[in-house]
Amino acid sequence: MPDQHRPWRPAPGTPLGATFYVRSGSPFLANWLETPPLRGTLSPGIAGIVGWGGRAPARFARMAAAARGLPYWAVEDGFLRSVALGKSGALPHSIVIDDLGLYFDARRPSRLEALIRDAAAGRWRGEGEAVRRLVVAEGLTKYNHLPHRVPDLGSDRRRRILLVDQVAGDQSIPAALGDAASFRRMAEDAAETGARCLVRTHPDVMAGYRRGYLADLGLLPPRYELLADQVSAPALVEAVDEVWTVSSQMGFDALMRGKAVRTYAAPFYAGWGLTEDRPGAAAGRALARRSGASPTVDDLTAAALVLYPIYRDPETGRRRDVHETIAALAAERRSAG
Repeated sequence: MPDQHRPWRPAPGTPLGATFYVRSGSPFLANWLETPPLRGTLSPGIAGIVGWGGRAPARFARMAAAARGLPYWAVEDGFLRSVALGKSGALPHSIVIDDLGLYFDARRPSRLEALIRDAAAGRWRGEGEAVRRLVVAEGLTKYNHLPHRVPDLGSDRRRRILLVDQVAGDQSIPAALGDAASFRRMAEDAAETGARCLVRTHPDVMAGYRRGYLADLGLLPPRYELLADQVSAPALVEAVDEVWTVSSQMGFDALMRGKAVRTYAAPFYAGWGLTEDRPGAAAGRALARRSGASPTVDDLTAAALVLYPIYRDPETGRRRDVHETIAALAAERRSAG
């Protein structure tokens, strides 16, 4: 098992600054990073700044770090986050911290991109395979609040293409160099296949928190099947033949489960020869940056789920590894019914 500390993360004990948004919204972060309590971005004596995500507070934090000549680390939820949704208040089981960019932002290289390239040498392939098999066996993904059971898709066994809707305005879409036109092209291409076109929207949309692109913005022809059966994303992936997406993590979920994946932007798992990519011009240029490395799905899994994240018990803050986290998430979901 790889050691837990990574040289691109802040060294334990490093005094860090953050915006009020991060200090108030993620008070657990200093413990996760093993640093003193976070201070303001303009505080004297700090040795770096952290920001969460890519919205305005994070952009301010990045600019403050640049202006002060300090290193900047971007923080986000990990790929195995929780059972309940973050918007319902559930604490994360994992986060990622990146000194280069954000894993979903194809406009600049990220630490995950570098890890995938390194993992392509095969050093962590066995560990990636073991973790992938566990994740698939337990039916896990980022959010795990929906039941993992066979979805009711009827008796029509024509080729099934799952089109993944996403939250309108989600920063991961423009960051992956996608837009509404990407969703439109995806829908139009699927319409020409003669296959069953099934549409799955984001959990936040299903829960009524947000709007989606395909369904809510009127980008779907009438014959598309909008799925109302609320089952887990992995259960749905296992019931279809292909997954088409702009930038959703469901593409990664599908790769781990041996499904064909087509992308319409530049998510972190595209451009490595594992997916069929139909990007626009800008996304195509970003994907070209990844040429020359040929990771397997197990290499990709090792980078994304073993090397990149930090795992902790969300209640006690105790450090965990990915295997312990998989077991904890699976047990929590079973106890939640």
